[in-house]
Amino acid sequence: MPPMTGKSLILPPALPEGATLGIIATSTPVDAAGEELVQRGYRRLRNLGFEVVEAPNCRDHVGHTAGTVDQRVEALHAFFADDAIDGIMSFWGGLNTHQILEYLDWELIAANPKPLVGYSDLSCLTNAITAKTGLVTFQGPAGITFAKPKLFEYSVRWFQRVLMEGGDELVYEPAKTCSDNVWYEREDEKMVEKPAPGWRCFRAGEAVGPVVGGNFGTLLLLAGTDWWPEMEGRILFVEEDEAETPGTVDRMFTQARQIGMFDQIAGLVVGRFPESVGLEPVELERILQWSLGDYDFPVMVDVDVGHTDPRLTIPLGVKCRMDAAAGEWTIAERWLQV
Repeated sequence: MPPMTGKSLILPPALPEGATLGIIATSTPVDAAGEELVQRGYRRLRNLGFEVVEAPNCRDHVGHTAGTVDQRVEALHAFFADDAIDGIMSFWGGLNTHQILEYLDWELIAANPKPLVGYSDLSCLTNAITAKTGLVTFQGPAGITFAKPKLFEYSVRWFQRVLMEGGDELVYEPAKTCSDNVWYEREDEKMVEKPAPGWRCFRAGEAVGPVVGGNFGTLLLLAGTDWWPEMEGRILFVEEDEAETPGTVDRMFTQARQIGMFDQIAGLVVGRFPESVGLEPVELERILQWSLGDYDFPVMVDVDVGHTDPRLTIPLGVKCRMDAAAGEWTIAERWLQV
């Protein structure tokens, strides 16, 4: 099946009250987080009214991955085909989700639409599914989001608003507080909450187009493959994780420029970077100025997507509007069956 171009989107059903979420591990095993952390995440999801079912491979260890490629593919297929599973959520990411792409049954996935949500390494899977089938997938909280020392009400509210309520339009709002420290490297495992910087305008302007994106490095893994999403006229959002540096972020923007992404997109949304990346505003602006200097599309930065908390839930493939100067980002068409 070639990538989807110009076809109708497939809208997944909204998650019902009491929905059953299938938890997947498409790269790193779930139990690498430690059982206390895993159970805290599941407990919070259950407190929100969800049932939780782990995929059979989640605790398998084949080298650094949660089972073999075949086991990971089988688990994903089984959750899509199982009518008892209302939605699918990754527990977290890793480095090797893209290994499963060439073995996926796109027809099975398209014939059994349901919400698939997560972030980080899952970005290659969500974008590939939307590109190949037209099924709207979601960048948003993962199991680890609910397992952290602090769960932000903002993350929960947008998760419920996007995946349970639906609608024809959705106006996002910036978070008032955030946490961007690497909490798991602290002895007290404390997430430091502080005032959020707010969404900033790097280049003013307005744009309308389908939304695409996720973790920048993971998305770039798809370049040159059959799973690369359409970029022409898209609003691209990108973010990065705690392990990156100003140099690696610079490298990603340079690669995106050199493969022609910026020749095609209509607008760019850049997520808030974790504190550990060490990317000061002046350094980010230098990177953006060099990478984007020849272009005139609108750009917003420090938006609530990615590896800091809290985070929005974003439906991939649907039309959105952005006004960088006003700090506005709006989903502008229906994204769920309700």
